[in-house]
Amino acid sequence: MIFTGAITHLSQKGLGVVKNAQNNVSYFVNGTWPGDIGEFEIIDKPLNNKKFAYAKLLRLIHPSTQRQIPSCSYLTLDEKGCTGCPWMIANYSSQLEQKRNRFVYAMQRVGFDTSQLCIGSVHPAPQLYGYRNRCQIKTDGVKLGFVSEKNHQIAAINDCIVLNDDCRNLLKRALQQLPNKDWQTNSINDWLFIEMDDDMQANEIRVNYKRPFKQGNTQQNKWIQTWLKTKLAHNAHLGKVVELFCGSGNFTQIIAASNCTSVIAYESNNNAIQALIAKDLAKVTPQTVDLFDFQIWKKIHKYVRDADTLVLDPPRAGLKKHQGFFDAFATLKTIIYISCNPETFARDACFFKQHGWSLCDSQLIDLFPHTPHVEILAEFTKSECPAKRK
Repeated sequence: MIFTGAITHLSQKGLGVVKNAQNNVSYFVNGTWPGDIGEFEIIDKPLNNKKFAYAKLLRLIHPSTQRQIPSCSYLTLDEKGCTGCPWMIANYSSQLEQKRNRFVYAMQRVGFDTSQLCIGSVHPAPQLYGYRNRCQIKTDGVKLGFVSEKNHQIAAINDCIVLNDDCRNLLKRALQQLPNKDWQTNSINDWLFIEMDDDMQANEIRVNYKRPFKQGNTQQNKWIQTWLKTKLAHNAHLGKVVELFCGSGNFTQIIAASNCTSVIAYESNNNAIQALIAKDLAKVTPQTVDLFDFQIWKKIHKYVRDADTLVLDPPRAGLKKHQGFFDAFATLKTIIYISCNPETFARDACFFKQHGWSLCDSQLIDLFPHTPHVEILAEFTKSECPAKRK
């Protein structure tokens, strides 16, 4: 079925949403932006919801005033086009607006009255291109690229303008190794992955090897570190700090330099913990634990029960394990939560609220321009926020 309509808003995953007046069904459409008027075709992509389905843009009748011509030639409406930076079709100010909208909507869905929250604008990225210090590309031994959301196949590329110079050079060195029999897939996988970052050399390029995690935007990561440093400095009851999902110490080093009395840093990846141990940070006790273990809070209870401050920077899944959490952290006064996923952050924030915690400060920051991604920096306190008592 082919129909015409207008994109009214974006979905939580950053796809345009258009309602088909013929059947009263709303469709998610890649490569569209609010204000676009176009001709759409319904596509056969499973979605277990009778009120929503998927469509593709056949023809743009009238573009949104916020549209722009993408700077990347690999971003096309073609089925083989790359979808790694889908929001490159829109000007940057509207991208920031939509990132904020995504956070607001996620908080409203779990019951927050967002008019009572201080949600400012998104802190913009100083670089819109050449900012990314790491990436994961896919290969089948013949081509390299990113997996397209349109057909779940590798969208082959020869360059990537959002990568910084070091990563672009690594990508070129990887491309020079094609075709490569050692990178060919087997019957289980459609592709293998190659992780690259600006801390590695070309001779370290290998398939299916996980590199240590690092924030993907160096300049914005420094901004987050400064934000965290300020929060810690203004905390009169910092005391003992527990850090969850510490990685190799990106934020641990900031915590260790504060006026805290001690730090216990937990991480699931032992290689990351070994890298943290090598930094020999004063006051820090690094520990490898499975933070998604069902019994995790019982297992670490005796070590964290007297903690005053909690800092956590989880993966997209968020905190996830709620049962027994506040039994383990019995004396907490402050929670500082750094999140890369508005939906799981909102879920966890709702859990905190149900246990008497207030969201006192939230700051949004753009680590990855041209994508739906938005980072949330938040502070929770057990008592009513000072600003609300005035």
